[in-house]
Amino acid sequence: MKKKDESKLSMFYALLQVLARHAAAWTGLVPFKNARDEFEGNVTSLEDATQTQETSLKGVALDKRFKKEKMVKKTMEVARSIFAYAEDQGDVVLQAKVNYSPSALLLARDAVVGQTCQNIHDLGTTLLASLGAYGLVAADLTAQQNAIDAYVATVGSPRAALTVRKGATAEIDALVKDSMKILTNRMDMMMAEFEESHPEFFQEYFDARMIVDSGSEKKKDDEAKAA
Repeated sequence: MKKKDESKLSMFYALLQVLARHAAAWTGLVPFKNARDEFEGNVTSLEDATQTQETSLKGVALDKRFKKEKMVKKTMEVARSIFAYAEDQGDVVLQAKVNYSPSALLLARDAVVGQTCQNIHDLGTTLLASLGAYGLVAADLTAQQNAIDAYVATVGSPRAALTVRKGATAEIDALVKDSMKILTNRMDMMMAEFEESHPEFFQEYFDARMIVDSGSEKKKDDEAKAA
């Protein structure tokens, strides 16, 4: 969330607290109540959009890394069996095809590592009848293929997550603008009704309506400490 929107959201929360404390004052004024209900609904939607914005990329990245590590682990099990078989056969070409370290696979680009692991899986499938003595069975290849498929399915996820994040950001902007419009054009305009009848509510409302730029305030505090 942008700093300016964070400041406005803080103001929204403070204002909702004031409105809750003085509900008896405004509940009977239907247009004010309707505006307040829309405003509270916007704040709830803002919370949901902010959560989507903040968690979408992090969750996708963690899931992708976990699945990549699992795929590499399963692939190395297959590769080592093939390498040992190739060593006994004196087949240096075959050895070269599976001679990877875990770190080399983990550092490989997304578009490459999945295909590299698939190639090793396919070699294992072709040589399966000869690899039993080296500890490789069909179930190992099935587990490797499942890990490859699970990883490949995540490769496009960061891009999709960016799209989700972008959509959440646009939604936040729209909700903040609409909330400010509700306050400025509707609720603020009706507050004169309470200036004399409920002066405490009137004062607290406009105190809460002040937007404090947290970034600017921190800068001022830092400058004061430096002086």
